[in-house]
Amino acid sequence: MKSIYYNSWLTGYKKPFGAVPIDETVTFTIVCEGMVVESVFLIVQKDFGSTFEVKMHTMSSNHYQESFQLSEEQGLYYYYFKVIYQEEHQLKTIYYGNNQRSRGGEGQIYEEKKELKPYQLTSYLYEDRSPKWYREGVAYHIFVDRFYNGNKDGNVINPKKNSFLYASQEDLPMYIKDKDGEIIRWEFYGGNLKGIIQKLPYLKELGITILYLSPLFEARSNHKYDTGDFMKIDPMFGDEETFKKLIKEAECNGMHIILDGVFNHSGADSRYFNKFGTYSDKGAYQSMKSPYSNWYTFENFPESYQSWWGVKDLPKLNTEHPDVRSFIYEDENSVIRNWTKLGLGGWRLDVADELSDDVLKGIRQALEETAQDAVLIGEVWEDASNKIAYDKRRHYIEGDRLHGAMNYPFRDIILGLLQHTLTPKAAAEKWMSLKENYPVEAFKSNFNNIGTHDTKRILTALNQNKAKLKQAMTLLFTLPGVPCLYYGDEVGVEGKEDPDNRRMYPWGKENLGIQTVVKELIAIRNKTTSLKSGEFFPFSQGHLMGIIRLISKKEFVIVLLNTSDERITLETSAISECYDLDIKEFLKENELDCLLIEPEGIILLKKELEQELSAISM
Repeated sequence: MKSIYYNSWLTGYKKPFGAVPIDETVTFTIVCEGMVVESVFLIVQKDFGSTFEVKMHTMSSNHYQESFQLSEEQGLYYYYFKVIYQEEHQLKTIYYGNNQRSRGGEGQIYEEKKELKPYQLTSYLYEDRSPKWYREGVAYHIFVDRFYNGNKDGNVINPKKNSFLYASQEDLPMYIKDKDGEIIRWEFYGGNLKGIIQKLPYLKELGITILYLSPLFEARSNHKYDTGDFMKIDPMFGDEETFKKLIKEAECNGMHIILDGVFNHSGADSRYFNKFGTYSDKGAYQSMKSPYSNWYTFENFPESYQSWWGVKDLPKLNTEHPDVRSFIYEDENSVIRNWTKLGLGGWRLDVADELSDDVLKGIRQALEETAQDAVLIGEVWEDASNKIAYDKRRHYIEGDRLHGAMNYPFRDIILGLLQHTLTPKAAAEKWMSLKENYPVEAFKSNFNNIGTHDTKRILTALNQNKAKLKQAMTLLFTLPGVPCLYYGDEVGVEGKEDPDNRRMYPWGKENLGIQTVVKELIAIRNKTTSLKSGEFFPFSQGHLMGIIRLISKKEFVIVLLNTSDERITLETSAISECYDLDIKEFLKENELDCLLIEPEGIILLKKELEQELSAISM
């Protein structure tokens, strides 16, 4: 019986594991049994480039090996194997490639080449390590208008024309739209920078070290993604002096600030477009002689213009134009440089898909020239290693662009696992696929979340199941990457999609039980080296999800989640995952066989250096 075996997760078959730097030599080994093999070929194709077919060397009667040196160009390679064998005095050909799920690891035989799914191999420029304060931090995402009003009298400062203020901070958010679905009245609760400053002690006590703020610059909306003036703090939030104070006070409390950078588009009601004549300058909408006329692309001046996803309130900036690039990041007084030199920790780039690789590289360069210890992350919803956006392969995380991306794939896996649309085995495979595809440093620097201003609140997504919420929070703070809490998730705020997911923080009415669990999880992560920098091995046993974060056999964390509503006993004999770490033996060495996990329960086992093994049951 024909048998072929290769496993991209084992260094006995592919060395080194995962993504590799340019010019690296990768060694592939494949085992072919039960057939008379004539020859075995390694087939490697550079992404959108040349294909190489290399005959593999016979290492023994059934082991075949070949080393392949990558080029000096970063990007993706795809590879598979071709086996020519004798059967009934005839030469036949079969192929071995990735599994049907394209998740890496153990592959499968393909009789037809057209059906074959290749393996991915990521090649990157260099080990692009993010700043230590970021990589080992815990982030908190604040939607500024919805967090806290720091004015003593509770009054909203500088309310905008043609808008309304909520009568109570317990009111649920809603939009007022016209017949075409366009928002005609923006609404506000009145959160501001003073409010964030006043709540820094709370955030410090919670264990937060990074503040990620939604856009701060002047804009008509409450969310500020429709920028009106990139050089001005929105008057409803405060002013530049207040922002400087926030940066300073945050630093005194051991926190760095990351700003949301919205550079793909501006607002129609902006200094640069000025569709409604709000600003004294002549905007691009008003005159083709405007100094901003080349910042936008008009199909039919002035009413027909390119905009973000067709939203006419968000005209698209032509970021390929030299004037726009100079304004955003190249000039000494550009947006990036101007605000970064105040002491920012870095930027999160909105809709990074819509900014070219050249623009991302330029922003990164400007950032590093302004602040050596700053971070750049981007909004990418899919696997950032192989994303194609607007018919172009992107190179976000291959060095000199993004340190990491928003980790929506992790969120999808967590929700799939807890909503039972993914088995623990499938979740482990998906996590390992991302680990294999991402450069090591990018994998560690991904911005993890289980909820943002663009998604349902995590408690709502889990149908108010607090046991599952605890499991989701446990995964957020134990998986590799930088955990980021969406404001209010730590106290049980609910909400469906926008705008319901942007409710006001319920000061004085928090769910203290959820808050206590989150605070404990943050404390565990902050003091546990394995959770900040340890290797990552997911495993499964039926409905049991397991995670190992490992620095050494004396320094590790094991997380066990029961995703079912029945008790489960951990039995190492039932674990089938195959990695360089022998998980069965590792668990046996630590006497974890026959461990009982309650329905929808969590056990976190921690062993740091000389400390005794302890169990923390949530």
